[in-house]
Amino acid sequence: MRFQTKLMVFISLLVLVVTGLLGLSFRYMITTALYDEIGKRALTVANTLAVDAQIRDALERTDTTQMRSRINEAVKPVQASTGADFITIADRHLIRQWHVNPERIGQPMMDPMNDKVLQGQSFITESTGSLGPSLRAKTAVYDKQGKAIGLISVGFLITDVQQNIRTYTYAWLWFMVGALMIGILGSLLIAQRVRRELHGLEPVEIGRLYQEKQAILESIGEGIIAVNSNGQVTLANPQAVRLLGLPLETTIDGCELRHLPGAAGKLADVLVTNPTAENPIMEPDHEVIVFNEEIEVLQRVVVVSCVPIKDKSGRRIGTVASLRDKTELLRMTRQLTEVKDYAEVLRSQTHEYTNRLYLISGLLQLECYDEAVDFITQESEEYRVHRSVSSTLLPDSIIASLLIGKKKQALDKGIVLHSTISGVFSTFSPALEWSLLAAMAGNLLDNAMEAVAMHSAPEGQVWFRLEETAEAITVEVADNGSGISENIREKLFVKGASTKTEAGHGYGLALVNEYAERMSSSIKVLERTGGGTIFEIRIPFNRSVMSDDAKGGYAHE
Repeated sequence: MRFQTKLMVFISLLVLVVTGLLGLSFRYMITTALYDEIGKRALTVANTLAVDAQIRDALERTDTTQMRSRINEAVKPVQASTGADFITIADRHLIRQWHVNPERIGQPMMDPMNDKVLQGQSFITESTGSLGPSLRAKTAVYDKQGKAIGLISVGFLITDVQQNIRTYTYAWLWFMVGALMIGILGSLLIAQRVRRELHGLEPVEIGRLYQEKQAILESIGEGIIAVNSNGQVTLANPQAVRLLGLPLETTIDGCELRHLPGAAGKLADVLVTNPTAENPIMEPDHEVIVFNEEIEVLQRVVVVSCVPIKDKSGRRIGTVASLRDKTELLRMTRQLTEVKDYAEVLRSQTHEYTNRLYLISGLLQLECYDEAVDFITQESEEYRVHRSVSSTLLPDSIIASLLIGKKKQALDKGIVLHSTISGVFSTFSPALEWSLLAAMAGNLLDNAMEAVAMHSAPEGQVWFRLEETAEAITVEVADNGSGISENIREKLFVKGASTKTEAGHGYGLALVNEYAERMSSSIKVLERTGGGTIFEIRIPFNRSVMSDDAKGGYAHE
């Protein structure tokens, strides 16, 4: 059975049960009220007749004919005006002197309660008399000396009372039918509205989706966090809690993101847009979609991407964001860079050594054996020296592969790349990221070779120096190219600034500056004697003792 049908049946049964219980309660209250009202009315009529002087005078007479005549004159108008089904008047001997049925006049009243009535008690009882079941009230008639001289009984038949109850019950049944029809119609509307709100999904499907969502959030490596328009966390998986620097057992659902400890405030600046009083829920034109924005959390860089959550009207009601630890990204980037550099080196070496093999083959065919042996010896020695410098002295393979690739790239362009590596690189800083250092060196070498190529110097040269001291690691790249023009000098490290007119340039030095700031490094740009430019990056091992002017940024000299 579909959820919509179940909801309709449930609401209809609920309305039926509620109206049924109310009907029973109503019938009980009506019955009780009618019985109480009719009993009091009967007692009131009985008391009224008991104090009537004509009836009192008639009961004191000894002449039965005159007694009954005077009682008849007093009772008939009262019975007609009150609607009582019967009025019975007996003398002190409990002999009926007036009755609605003349045949009963002169007969004794047999109710055992009559003696108590003559003793001064009044009663309202339900009993069966000569006319059938009735609700009656009994009271005594007293003379002037206070002595009981008779009894009056006023009654209403139960059949009349039940007829009144049935009349009220029928009216209530029509009300129940109307309420049930309204309940069925309302349940249909509610079921349709609920189905639309649930996007046509059944509860079983919603439960399965919830379980799948929980499993997905637990299994993915990225942190996922969602906030509403007030900045309260509505969803956060364990990875998000870990990346925010909080204990894994911490539950942050329902907490305001800005009030959480650690780096949650920085994340709130990205995710939460402060609403205004006139616009508590952000309109579509206020949305901000963020991709790959970096924030620092506990000396780690977390990459944040977020998109708004909208309702059906397109209003922003919250934000969901993914958090990625850039350490993992850098590890993958490093692996891809190494593979790319190795592939480039292999491609270049394959092309170059194919030509050399052709050369050796030609020398052998010409029987120039000595020249062939000398050529092979020279190539072997160059390879041994080059490999020793690039691999043995460097602690990180990515720098070695970078130098090998750049030397081949420079050779293809007719540029001589000189490399100098000094220091044993025995001191490592835990915060030193060799992939960032390689990225900075690669960008500077590319720019240097482009500057030399633009200068069109007959002997284009680029110098690379990597040096380690006890305090810092220094990376220096120099060239004898065209230098830096005045119109670009002030915005040298601004993203997109470039002397080239083609699109896609002007990002290399901006990345160098960004990575330098992240590693608390300093950059110096100097003019080289004889023409060209020198870029010097100094990466200190002890970041806490750096001077303020050396923390990131650059200086022109």
